Amino acid sequence: MTPEDRQAFDGSRLVLSVLVTAGLGVAGAAGFLHYYPRENDVGPTAAALGDAFAWILGACVGLLIGSAAAALCVRSGSSFFAGVFAGIAGFCVGVVPYVVLTTPSDVSLSDALGFALIVFAPGVIFVTGGAAIGAGLRWILARRSA
Repeated sequence: MTPEDRQAFDGSRLVLSVLVTAGLGVAGAAGFLHYYPRENDVGPTAAALGDAFAWILGACVGLLIGSAAAALCVRSGSSFFAGVFAGIAGFCVGVVPYVVLTTPSDVSLSDALGFALIVFAPGVIFVTGGAAIGAGLRWILARRSA
């Protein structure tokens, strides 16, 4: 493959991957929170911590799946970088606004953004893992088809 045949950037697929990753992050957070079994919680503190853990885990799993899919579907450039970029941008486009917009009225904006920062730490780990999985699958599929 010559440098002229290779595109430098696959923008349309990357933008679509960011939007899908954002949607998966929000859907995962909402889904895990909705189906979390609250009958095991004893007291309001346990319920709040359980809800927060379910929300964070759901968002991170959604970002993992989205970043893996982004690494698989981008045709040119680094698939790992595309997955990481789609995951982090999806977090900024989907998860952070979802946190801010669904914050209860008695919680300040700085507290909501602080929670988003707390979610960002495991989110980056899940995004990096998803991008690595997607890049590895892309490498295996390319090697198998050759």
